[in-house]
Amino acid sequence: MSYFNIDLYEPVENRIQAFWKKFPDGRIITDLQRTERTDGRVEWVCRTEAFTNREDARPQATGFATEIEGSSVINRANASENCETSSIGRCLANLGFAAKGKRPSREEMEKVARANQNNRNKAPKRNLAEGDLERLLEGLSACNSLADLNAWSGKAATFAIPDEKRLELFSIFKVQRESLTHNQSKIAEVA
Repeated sequence: MSYFNIDLYEPVENRIQAFWKKFPDGRIITDLQRTERTDGRVEWVCRTEAFTNREDARPQATGFATEIEGSSVINRANASENCETSSIGRCLANLGFAAKGKRPSREEMEKVARANQNNRNKAPKRNLAEGDLERLLEGLSACNSLADLNAWSGKAATFAIPDEKRLELFSIFKVQRESLTHNQSKIAEVA
């Protein structure tokens, strides 16, 4: 249950339409960057600049957003798009296009509602018992496809793994993922 009314927040699309109506010669420029975090997940960072006319040398407003792949149902497949949309919405809010006086966009508040729901539904992580780490290593070594690797990652995420062991697993995971990705590329070249 959310403690806010989602109807009080407007979609980014409305802000974009209002921007183009007021500044038909304006520009909205995004810079979307992909980085790999130390935990192996991909993080998207987007900076958006809004110019009110073509002659502007400097943006009239900027906005930033970040998203982590796999951090939500939407971000499993659309983290980059979600990041860019949020960044545009923030930029246009900074330029005064938050009609109902709410800086966050509807999309951002929907993300908050989903996160709150996910946190309530999330089972607590279990501590590693004797033999669990060895079984995780064996399972990781047995992964023969990226789908296997994703399934293994989901299983490993259910454990509370100490940082030292998590980093060890992650380094092996990265090698396995690179190997499987390389093998898939070779298969695609042959086909």
